[in-house]
Amino acid sequence: MRNMIRGIALTLFVMFTLTGCETDNKTQLTDGVWTFQNLTTDSEDETIIGLVTLAKALLTDATMEFQEGGTYIMTSPLVEDPTTGEWQLIGEDQLILDPDDELPSTANIESLTKDKLSYMETFVDAEMNSYTITTTWTRD
Repeated sequence: MRNMIRGIALTLFVMFTLTGCETDNKTQLTDGVWTFQNLTTDSEDETIIGLVTLAKALLTDATMEFQEGGTYIMTSPLVEDPTTGEWQLIGEDQLILDPDDELPSTANIESLTKDKLSYMETFVDAEMNSYTITTTWTRD
């Protein structure tokens, strides 16, 4: 009887401890402002590499804020107007960004913690080769 009570107490303790520590991805995304860290590609196409390098330069010191209402604001000191749009989380690992006046994109979240967000998008080039672009943001 004593062992059974200890077992139940241990089970309840573990359940409450694990539940208290869980944070869903939506909360992780909206809990502060993200700062651009890096942009990489696995493409070997020189044009794509050049475009990624340009985009990386334009995003230097950029910030991204995912707002709870489903909108986002991305600002960069090198771009006059901020990029705004809507975001949506599908399941726990797909992030849809739908910028105003542009086509939406779907990314697979590779890492999402309180201080790091990394997501990967897959594209197809003119020769029908697929390649990925990975974007990384950090938060203090």
